[in-house]
Amino acid sequence: MAESLKVQVDLEQEAHQLEEDIHSKRLRLEQRQLEGLPIIELLKEEEHMAYLEKQLEQKRKQLSQVEHKVNEQQDTLASKVREEKTWQSIKETRKEEFYHDMKMIEQNELDDLNTVRAYMLTRNG
Repeated sequence: MAESLKVQVDLEQEAHQLEEDIHSKRLRLEQRQLEGLPIIELLKEEEHMAYLEKQLEQKRKQLSQVEHKVNEQQDTLASKVREEKTWQSIKETRKEEFYHDMKMIEQNELDDLNTVRAYMLTRNG
């Protein structure tokens, strides 16, 4: 999951960087148009902008897929944590039951010894 989170962060940074690049290029293009940019250069810049926007869209799709994968992994991890807590609870309950049963056995043995002792005292004495 750590690797998926790293990929997610990297993709978010790349997408953000592309957004900034597109924005700054768009501003420069507008400025250059005001200064009288030749049509050939304008078309090249527009083509480059379209390429960057396509890259951004691909990054967003990848990011969406990675986010979905991270969510699935988080759900799996949460499920395993709940399962582990359940097993720990069962283990603790069984441990308490075992100690309770052992105390009962020990108490019964002590009761039997006291009964025999009392019988012997009344018989001999």
